[in-house]
Amino acid sequence: MQNLNLKSCPYAEKCYRRNPIHFGEFSHPHLDRIYENGLDKQTNSYSIPPELLENSELILQQLKLLEKLFPKTKAIKKKEENPVLISDNNSTFLPEKCSKILSSGASTSATAACAKPSSESNVSKKQKMMHNIKDYIPVIVEKGQMAKKLEAAAPYNVFLTAITDSKLTHHEPLSVTFQEILDESLGEIESSVQINFMVDIGWLLGHYYFAGILHTPLLVLYGDESPELKSISQHKPNVTAIKVTMPTPFSTSHTKMMLFAYKDGSMRVIVSTANLYEDDWHNRTQGIWMSPRLASLPAGVDTKAGDSVTNFRQDLMLYLVEYKISKLQPWIARIRKADFSSINVFFIGSVPGGHREGPRGHPWGHARVSSLLQKHCAPVDEKIPIVCQSSSIGSLGANIQAWVQHDFLNSLRQDCMPLGVRQFPVFKMIYPSFGNVSRSHDGMLGGGCLPYSKSTNDKQPWLKLHLHQWSSKMRHRSQAMPHIKSYARYDLQAQCVYWFLLSSANLSKAAWGAFNKNVNIQPSLRVYNYEAGVLFLPRFVTGEDTFPLGAVRDDVPPFPLPYDVPLTRYGPDDTPFLMDYLHA
Repeated sequence: MQNLNLKSCPYAEKCYRRNPIHFGEFSHPHLDRIYENGLDKQTNSYSIPPELLENSELILQQLKLLEKLFPKTKAIKKKEENPVLISDNNSTFLPEKCSKILSSGASTSATAACAKPSSESNVSKKQKMMHNIKDYIPVIVEKGQMAKKLEAAAPYNVFLTAITDSKLTHHEPLSVTFQEILDESLGEIESSVQINFMVDIGWLLGHYYFAGILHTPLLVLYGDESPELKSISQHKPNVTAIKVTMPTPFSTSHTKMMLFAYKDGSMRVIVSTANLYEDDWHNRTQGIWMSPRLASLPAGVDTKAGDSVTNFRQDLMLYLVEYKISKLQPWIARIRKADFSSINVFFIGSVPGGHREGPRGHPWGHARVSSLLQKHCAPVDEKIPIVCQSSSIGSLGANIQAWVQHDFLNSLRQDCMPLGVRQFPVFKMIYPSFGNVSRSHDGMLGGGCLPYSKSTNDKQPWLKLHLHQWSSKMRHRSQAMPHIKSYARYDLQAQCVYWFLLSSANLSKAAWGAFNKNVNIQPSLRVYNYEAGVLFLPRFVTGEDTFPLGAVRDDVPPFPLPYDVPLTRYGPDDTPFLMDYLHA
């Protein structure tokens, strides 16, 4: 096993993974030793050291994966036979190139599978599937069904990602896998854009391989530093990867969005909360909104036609222009010529900079939400709380008034009635407690997607009074820690939802913006991050003032909240999960 020259898994003996792609990418010395010793002749099973017995069931499952990936009969020639996930129609990757491919990043999951050199590699129009997809992707659903699933999800078109260790989510109507997003029933993809913070290019190209679109043009805009992405175009000329330049060290390109162009001229927009790497699509609760298929406008039609009543197309183009990346220009042109009239949600973006109110109201951040609520939200009683839920929490100030009330709640409490003299609504924050994480599918490592630090938490002790547990029994995801970010206002007594917002934006000033405090100048919203989300307002989705909650109302399905209601407050002994626990 050592001959593979794989990187060591950073979690070592604490690794909880059961995904073959991970085991093709990382070595686990504690498992290698057990596997190399072989089965005990008396018990016909592996001998697990005493210090690992506590996790013996997991370890046995992981050893089964090693058996499948690295059969003993081939162990001697492991280096020569080490497989590569992606076969290239232009030039088949030869075995001796495998280590080069790994180091180049052409496939981070390269050792998980490989197309052996074959004269057949360049024959078929689509690359031949050399391996069983079930060996590499943990949740597989029937191909060709996603278009029907999306149609059935109307009018909301919002999904949660399938959870590997929660079988009930695998075939839930409102669960989705990454492979389904690429499903041919949605359209035959000719090119795509992936805008994201963290991108594992090997994982992403592995999915493109199994979807049969490995060689289609792909533009990747990413935020987190990645040596593999820097060099990917040298090995995959159809892939262009550009790191988004940020104005300050405190800024993050945090958006998670996909654009797909189909061969019939149509396209699709997807807004997500998930990074593009294995962990985020494994046992974490993520949110996905999918647009309908957006046909190309007929030639000669005024390009001002075809926008939605929510102006989604215009707002999306204005957002993409802010990147100032020339490679996006053909996509902006394509969007301009596409019919977005079927979209029923608002695009909510954040872009770095200082922003003032214009003819269309405030353009970005929480101030944009405020402008839209003032125009389109039905009157809401001031006693109805605002519920926030995110996977990280920023530095919010010494008290609730500093930013949460002064800026954020002041925007989100708006409706179509004059504000007048009103009390601030109750602020409720859903954030996993230490107990939530310890009981998750992945144990304490389930908190790996929750980067809230002790140093920040210590500065805002007032926040605990507003914290609520993560619970999602109705969606079978209580043990799947939430990387989703959502904001909502709903009335449990009246069983209705006034609005719902799905976004990449965590609860922070960097993501949503903070107004300057100088009363002598025009208010300016200072934003640090790129973020993207969608706002669901009932008048545009169902034609009513509110969405039903919990049950069908007048043939309108209830809005699918990602968590259970009523919420459960933190008890006296509960504490929010802090990233520091993983470093202890």
